[in-house]
Amino acid sequence: MIRRGFDYLKRNGAGPAFFAAAGYAGRIAEDIRYGLSLSSERTGREELEKQRRENRKGVKISVLVPVYEPHPEYFLQMVKSVTDQTYGNFELILADGSPAQELLATRMAKEDQRIRYVRGIPGGGISDNSNTALSAAEGDAVVLLDQDDLLEPDALYRMAECFDRGADVVYTDEDKYDTGTGRYISPYRKRDFDPVLLLSNNYICHLFGVRTDIVKRAGGFNKRFDGAQDHDLILRCCDMVQDDRIAHIKKILYHWRIHESSTAGNPMAKVYAYESGKRAVKNFLKEKGLDVEVCDTAHRGFFRVIYKDPVSKDGYTLFVDGRLKPLTPGYEEILSSCLARKDVGIVGARITGRGKRIVCSGYEKDENGRIVSLFAGMDRRLPGYMNLAELVMETQAVSKKACVVRNELLDCMEGDSYRVCEKIQSRGYRVIIDPKVVFEIKR
Repeated sequence: MIRRGFDYLKRNGAGPAFFAAAGYAGRIAEDIRYGLSLSSERTGREELEKQRRENRKGVKISVLVPVYEPHPEYFLQMVKSVTDQTYGNFELILADGSPAQELLATRMAKEDQRIRYVRGIPGGGISDNSNTALSAAEGDAVVLLDQDDLLEPDALYRMAECFDRGADVVYTDEDKYDTGTGRYISPYRKRDFDPVLLLSNNYICHLFGVRTDIVKRAGGFNKRFDGAQDHDLILRCCDMVQDDRIAHIKKILYHWRIHESSTAGNPMAKVYAYESGKRAVKNFLKEKGLDVEVCDTAHRGFFRVIYKDPVSKDGYTLFVDGRLKPLTPGYEEILSSCLARKDVGIVGARITGRGKRIVCSGYEKDENGRIVSLFAGMDRRLPGYMNLAELVMETQAVSKKACVVRNELLDCMEGDSYRVCEKIQSRGYRVIIDPKVVFEIKR
């Protein structure tokens, strides 16, 4: 973490680094709470045994693992986390591009018929070996697993439930496993499917599953984006299905191992992966006919998409309440540029009050059905949970007091902000919040 802090300081300066550190302190507190509650969050032993006795019959899942000179102990732990699953209808496909690992992998395949060893491409990249595994897959769905990470015992059981209910894509929450301390940290409780946020960061990441026919129609893994091949694939697969066919399991079922050579433990270990991620996002949007620039944000692995296609002023209306003053130069151009996406109907700005505290950065309903203001009361200079406060994303509503709206939707502007956005969404348009554009309530 010290290395990460110096990297952030060098790239962004002292001021932003101070607030990033403050955000990190909050995550440390969250890690402590998470460690204390972890045992209660995990599926209990009795339930796991019940799942095993049930011997549930459902979709066959192919777990794809590209292998290249793994740490032997971590590799064995990964395999065991799969073979210990409560759901039995799976195959573990190890596509091995490292000759040193061949003897171990072939022996394991002989001992457990659910493990299949396939010879990868010697010297090939991660996409090459992932495609080798995909070509060998016989399952109805595939799940992606890294060679040194770990699954919870009921991960495949929960995934199979979703596929059997008709989902085409399934993903879960995740955390990190610190090899040095043996602690589980950094729980990531993800948002439900958000295609706009997915352009800023591969928040879906682990654990990701998709029906085999979809991933094959998508063309599999693209070696041009090695390092971010999962992000590229997830973008393409999710784009091929309806939003309501993408299931989010709100349970931490994947443990991303931290060690010195992993991206999780050292952000400098795979800087090329972040560059690949930017290129993957740009290529995805280019193929949809959008001219964009994809830029780094202050946080490695998090991007900002700048839409370069001109948007006619005749096509939208800017709303700014007279009690607000803009803090962002060029705010109208920034907000309206998002309308280059034909699926976006309204783009809202962030509103802050005195003391740089956020008043509104989008609205959503909580689990009790109450409308809440996202990040309300937080210092606007803080990045927020998983940097979400700084990222462009889809939300249920934005404030109609500071926004741009397509002119064909102006008849939706009657009522409170939440009702306005509900009407816009009912027309088939997305609601977007861009926190880079800030308005302050006048004193």
